[in-house]
Amino acid sequence: MKNLVSKNQNASCYINIILKTTVHVSYDKSNNGQYEKMFIDHGLLNLRPEPLSGEQIASELESLEQLKHKSEEANERYNQLIDVFKVLEFTSETLGLFIDNFDCLVKHVETVIKDEQKIAKFVVVNDISIGSILSENFLTDSVKDYQGNTTSDKLQIILGKLLTCSLPNPDTFSEENISVKLLPSVTSVTLAKDNKFIKFADQMKNI
Repeated sequence: MKNLVSKNQNASCYINIILKTTVHVSYDKSNNGQYEKMFIDHGLLNLRPEPLSGEQIASELESLEQLKHKSEEANERYNQLIDVFKVLEFTSETLGLFIDNFDCLVKHVETVIKDEQKIAKFVVVNDISIGSILSENFLTDSVKDYQGNTTSDKLQIILGKLLTCSLPNPDTFSEENISVKLLPSVTSVTLAKDNKFIKFADQMKNI
């Protein structure tokens, strides 16, 4: 069980989301191994969802403090991180969110050759149940002033700023001189009283 931003593990409601990540894996074209099959069969692309680190955000903000007055790009990044940090504080202090459970599905889309490199494209889908210490009504009321038309829209924008993902065994790729680029995106959000995984397990018991 991995914390999102709260140490509290007692949920009053759940936010069930889909995190879809486009993965580009690059390696030397002279390697004829069936890397794509190996990545899937050995679970090397079973991505783990996790939140951005508040400590890392604070550290980057500190490094940008002087640069923001000299560079438009640095200023834009600084303001972006300030926004993310405020959202992180809000979800921690008000919503009490934590990742309760998740699963992962990996699909190979294509492999192309470019500049002496093979570039394999995968789509990785994480189904995630996020617990909140707030009831559904209180959660809805808490995010009412945030951007978005519906509560699901608002939570999708909030979680899209906070959630990322990581490789289970990054050393395996670096040892083989394989580079990996991850592009995660929250694509679906629904509110529920139950963890979707527990609910599914209970349904299976009754079959």
